[in-house]
Amino acid sequence: MEEPPTTPLNGTKKQIIDLAESLLLQRGYNGFSYSHISAALNVKNAAIHYHFPTKTELGVAIIQRTRQQFEKWTNNSRIDNMSYLKKLDAFFDIFRNFLKFEGPVCLGSALENDFNTLPGEMQQETRAFIADFLTWLEKLLKEGRDTGEFSFSGPPKEQAVFVLAALQGASQMVRATDKTYLDMAIRQIKQSLKRE
Repeated sequence: MEEPPTTPLNGTKKQIIDLAESLLLQRGYNGFSYSHISAALNVKNAAIHYHFPTKTELGVAIIQRTRQQFEKWTNNSRIDNMSYLKKLDAFFDIFRNFLKFEGPVCLGSALENDFNTLPGEMQQETRAFIADFLTWLEKLLKEGRDTGEFSFSGPPKEQAVFVLAALQGASQMVRATDKTYLDMAIRQIKQSLKRE
């Protein structure tokens, strides 16, 4: 295989993915190009194409990395040893952490917003990404209710959809309002799960 056209990016695919993810969160998938990345990194477009021949491959890499990070997070012994409520709080922190940046939403919200215009491979990864979150939430909520830590009506799967939808919706509202809206949504989710 040929060497990349420019050397500053050798071994730094992470740098490209980091920047592309930031642009995706701020502008949406359709709101940035390789030119934005190459300008920010001060390299030619060919250097980006060397690591990711197509923007679709880059988009898939962003989602897959986030899925891997979430899987690692769920398998962390520190998380595993928490109470169900503390696990849920830790999950909320994932969404709070996105707000440490100026203006972006969570990755799920950004991808869902552009879903109809995403390439097929990215749509497939987005579905799997959402399924990862919902599967983990459903299990958490079911086990938490079985032990009496949570109380809610209806199937755990429906409650998981409600929780994720509320978090993603609030993270969208933050763009037009302020960061407190996410905390408001979190308080209401927790209130809805309290034991009676």
